[in-house]
Amino acid sequence: MAQSQRVAQYISDDENDNEMELESSNSSGTVKPKTKQNRRKWFPICTYYSKEGAINKIKTDGIWSQSNTNTTSEGKRVYYRCNQVKRRGKQCPAAVHLLYHSENDCVTMFETGSDHFHDELKSTGINQQSRLLIDELFRLKVRPKRMLETLEEKGLPVPLRKQLSNYLVSLRKKLYGSPSISLGELEAWCQRNSIMPDEDDQPWVLRYQIEYEGETDEDNEEDEDEGNKFRFFVTTKRLLFNATISKRIHTDATYKLIWQGFPCLIIGTTDMTKQFHPYGFAVCSNEKEKDFKFIFTCIRDGIQDLDLEINEQDLVLIADGSDAIRNAFSAVFGSDHSMAMCWYHMRERVVKKLCLIEDKDLHSEIMDDIDTLQLSKNKTIFDMAVKLFLKKWKSEERFLDYFSSEWLGSKSGWYEGLELNLPSTNNALEATNRVIKDEDTIRERLPLSRFTVIVFEVVGKWSKERNPTRVNAKKFEHEPTITLAYWTDGYNWVKLNKEVISISKSDETIYYIPGGEGTTITEKEVKRYENCRFNLFDTYKSVYFKIWCLCLSNNPEEWRASTCTCPFFLKNYICKHVIGMSIRLKYCKPPPEAKNVEIGTKRKRGRPSKAKKALLLQ
Repeated sequence: MAQSQRVAQYISDDENDNEMELESSNSSGTVKPKTKQNRRKWFPICTYYSKEGAINKIKTDGIWSQSNTNTTSEGKRVYYRCNQVKRRGKQCPAAVHLLYHSENDCVTMFETGSDHFHDELKSTGINQQSRLLIDELFRLKVRPKRMLETLEEKGLPVPLRKQLSNYLVSLRKKLYGSPSISLGELEAWCQRNSIMPDEDDQPWVLRYQIEYEGETDEDNEEDEDEGNKFRFFVTTKRLLFNATISKRIHTDATYKLIWQGFPCLIIGTTDMTKQFHPYGFAVCSNEKEKDFKFIFTCIRDGIQDLDLEINEQDLVLIADGSDAIRNAFSAVFGSDHSMAMCWYHMRERVVKKLCLIEDKDLHSEIMDDIDTLQLSKNKTIFDMAVKLFLKKWKSEERFLDYFSSEWLGSKSGWYEGLELNLPSTNNALEATNRVIKDEDTIRERLPLSRFTVIVFEVVGKWSKERNPTRVNAKKFEHEPTITLAYWTDGYNWVKLNKEVISISKSDETIYYIPGGEGTTITEKEVKRYENCRFNLFDTYKSVYFKIWCLCLSNNPEEWRASTCTCPFFLKNYICKHVIGMSIRLKYCKPPPEAKNVEIGTKRKRGRPSKAKKALLLQ
């Protein structure tokens, strides 16, 4: 076995040096005297009659940071060092201090008289010019990453990401206030902003409800949830006016806007171009029947406060399948109203239930038949087509049980012909929700206290965009817009010279037009179309969608108010048949740009031939 030995202990070089110095000092027996510290000489600069003036001078210079204080018989002395160097390390000889006199309110400023001498400059945060640009970009809803890129493009000092993040936190607090808010503070905010302004575009809190825990009505059986509740609705005079000129009401709730998870309820309408026009913005603590009843009541009461009127009998609701929305609408406006079910939401839910059908090869065919049901032009056709659909797929009992119970009862308003010129989806409102998240909150979930500021900004922007005096104002259109593409399609349809059968009445004429690629139509086919008697669903599809019924006014000036049964008209309120038939009857003239007739013959493939000599035919 090899012989073992101990390893010496570790001793650093510094310890050896210290021991040697200690031994040498002890051996000599002498102690090195302390060096005398150089005392600064202070020279008075000026005297202020109040401490505010002295403090403002310190802040204006921007290079002084408080280091220490000393209380003397003359008064309190506050010393400031030069902050252009680090706190730990060699200090700049330049310094100032303030003497707060004990016998009066005067403050005297002293300085050392030494010049600034910096071995190492210290970064003092974000440059002033960069801050001004960041403030401007923040108000324009620019993201932090783009802010840094813009600063670099402008040639300004670019801060660190952490510096920018910290600065934006302080900027949000300055603009939006504290991130926390109590129920009492929210009630006080609603009270301050509940006075109706004189300007049409100035937002205000139309109505609000604050319910504290333990103070709610015990006899009210609707309040199943205990705890604090709040609701407030923000609008403007201009936005409420749109409620008097439209019978459609869209409403829905959206989330991911408020950090605490409270829902935001938006209500509005659409015009003949399917553009959404909001009535206002509500924030509630829940998304239940009582909350939707609150916003419907706000619309009715707000119109009365402005001495306006609304025809409640013709109102139509467009929403998803939420029972809370439907029950609240019936409670406020009555149950004798049409309620359209959003076709997009309905179709998505049906697709998820196709798993009830074992044969996957039938999934696409069943959805194609449901799409055909959705194109029914009125309730009579829809009820007849539903019976044929149930008869065709009677073997799929599980799916039909779900389909009948869910979509053929109170939520059966998902077909196009429920009401004339009525959108079948809630897409316009959903698009508005996305704009709020993308442009107004930049996909950030804000605290409720700060979101109240955003609500006023959003509602004010909505109202100003609809000011008719603006150049690009969003006007409420009462007629569908006929674009150049529509004119071109109508003119091209006229050139097909299809056979059309007409039946004249007192004020209007009904035209039966062959659909698809067909060019002829017979009276027998028209009678079968009008009788609408079919034994099979496939027969209904093959016959009913080969003929379009166009109802055109005999007054040439009212041709835009025509109706057609083609799917394109049901979804866009205008089609090539309406435009083309009006051109054919000389009710209107297409613009020259719509006549896309080619000049000359079509160029052949290959290199064009050279020009021949004179007097030779080419």
